[in-house]
Amino acid sequence: MKLTARPGKRDDLLAALRKMLPVVENEDGTEVYSFHLDRNDENAVWLFELYTDDEALAAHSASDAMKTLLTDLADLLGDEPPMMVFATPTDAKGLSV
Repeated sequence: MKLTARPGKRDDLLAALRKMLPVVENEDGTEVYSFHLDRNDENAVWLFELYTDDEALAAHSASDAMKTLLTDLADLLGDEPPMMVFATPTDAKGLSV
């Protein structure tokens, strides 16, 4: 997923996202939850998430922590809507597929 912060708010966006790390650490079914800075866009953050199945993703998405995060992000995101891409890994180094 690509999130684009308001100009100058990427660090605040990352701080809000980091609040999820202790939550996902204990979430059953959340295998990877990582953030990546876009080298070509100083306002963009990419999230890479991997779940064991659709039920794990649904549980994560419906969690109270996610509801809080979405509220926190409302003032930090720019005009560009989040870009979500759903994919299934086929081959990887460092991931169970």
